[in-house]
Formats: sequence, structure tokens, C-alpha cells
Amino acid sequence: MVLIYSKDVDDFVNQVIDCLDDDFIRIGESDKIIIEEMDFCNEYNSYIIKNEYMESMNLEKIKSVWFNGGCIISGDDDYENKCYEILNDAFILQKSIKKIGKRISDFETNRLDVMIEAKSQGLKIPHTLITSSKSQLKIFYDKYESKNGIISKRILDSYLYQDDEFLYNFNLTFQITLEILTKIPDEFTISFFQEKIIADFEIRVIYIDGLFYSVSMHIFDQVIDYRTELRNPKNLRMVPFKLPLLIEGKLDKVFKFFNLNYGSADLMYSNGEYYFLEINPTGQISFVNNACNFHIENVLAKKLKNEY
Repeated sequence: MVLIYSKDVDDFVNQVIDCLDDDFIRIGESDKIIIEEMDFCNEYNSYIIKNEYMESMNLEKIKSVWFNGGCIISGDDDYENKCYEILNDAFILQKSIKKIGKRISDFETNRLDVMIEAKSQGLKIPHTLITSSKSQLKIFYDKYESKNGIISKRILDSYLYQDDEFLYNFNLTFQITLEILTKIPDEFTISFFQEKIIADFEIRVIYIDGLFYSVSMHIFDQVIDYRTELRNPKNLRMVPFKLPLLIEGKLDKVFKFFNLNYGSADLMYSNGEYYFLEINPTGQISFVNNACNFHIENVLAKKLKNEY
């Protein structure tokens, strides 16, 4: 039996399930689960869960697990949700079974950690500033104003923030303009800034257990974040791409340093150089997989069944 943690909306999960040909349990990030019992003694272990769509299932039967976002929750209150998360992780993470991906709560890194490690492995990175000071940001802005300018992106994987008046979405990368800089207060919430690199093309890399599947993305309009063009195929061309073995080797070391055997990485190619941007342990795969006919769902299904 295969246990799948998944984001609520992800077509790639459905593609993998179609290839599994095995019993599975899928837990979405919003699914409400009931832990019927966790019974442990010297003779046996038993961990039984259920929900409105699933009869009682004993997770002692699982032989592999795929972490693709989400976690087990009761849906009742924050305290019980945290209890569910801790109890479930204590049971699942210690089992000696095949694991693809990594629980988000166990991904004890942030954007800066990954970038520093990539740099230590010899990958180029954009000049980065993390600050809450307008004066420091102004110095950084002036340094790159005559070149390509600077951009800002979120620090945490969570990208929504709400105050008394507004709900802010930090999902997309955006450019810091003079107008924005003028309106920024002298002190603000700690934020992440980088020099803007004009890329010949961007690269999305899918990594599974040492295997690389890469695509080059060629954007025909000047946009800051290619994700804004995914629904506009006229402005975006995606082509299967083979990274140099040297770059693959360095990326492989970064993934292994953080004990990740599944995820995606974003790079840029500019003026003959590869620039590392970030790693996402639950990055979107379907748009790359479908555009390039990689059939990654077959590879992942075989790994979950211990056939690969």
C-alpha cells in the first residue's frame, strides 16, 4: 500500500495514481482525518485512520510514502491539528520504508540556507540582500539601477499575509521601482531582494532520486516571473533541456545536503553562465512533464512500488 500526501490541486498526483496499479491512500492538505486508534505493544503496532471518503485503514500496511505537500489534520482546532501532525510524523517518519520527498515541517531550511549551500558547491547566485532598512535597500537599488535593477521575492514558502485591512499575496516575484522605493517606510518587515538578471532563458529542473528532468523556458515578453505566462502559450516556449554534467553534479550535492530525493530547482542561463535561484521540495511538475513528454509519473510510480 502507498501513502500519498498531496496538495489539494495537483494533476500530476492523479497521473501517478493512474500508473500505480496498487492500493493507495491519498491525504490532501485540507482533508479532515480521524485517528481511530494508535495501539502499540511488544507484540504488534496498529495505527488506524478514516475519513468520510475512506473506511478504516491501518497505516501499518503502507510500504512506501510520497510527500508532495499537505499533512494530516483533524480540522477541529489548532491544538488538535498539531497533535495529529506530531503523532502522525512520529509514526511515519521512523518507519523503514521507501520515502519520496520530505515532510515540509521536516524541511528545516529556508531560501537563504539553500542559496548559501548552492554557492558553497560552486553554483553562481544573484547578489542578494535581506534587510528591513530603507537606507540599506536604497544603496542596493542605486548599485543596480543603471544595470537591470532589483527584484523582491518571498522568504517563506507560505505566501499570504493578512493585516486588518488587506490580504497580501507574495507568491510572485516583482521588480522594485523608484515609485515603490519612494513609498516604502524607513523600517519595514524583513524582506528578500536580489539583483535582476536578464536571462537568455530560465530552467526548471525536476529531481527524483538522482535523476534529472530539465526544461528550458523561453519567454518572448519582458516579464519578471515566468509563472505569469503559463496560461499564455504564445509568449512561452518550453523545450527539453540537458544540463551540463558539472551543473547536475553540483545540484545533486545540494539536494543531498538537505536530504531531499524529490523536488524542483530553478536556474537561469545568462551570458554563458548558469545561476541558481531556489529549490522547491513540492514544486509544480505537471506543466513541465506534459510539455516535454517526460512521463515522470511512470518513474515515480515504479519507485513507490520499489520497482525502479
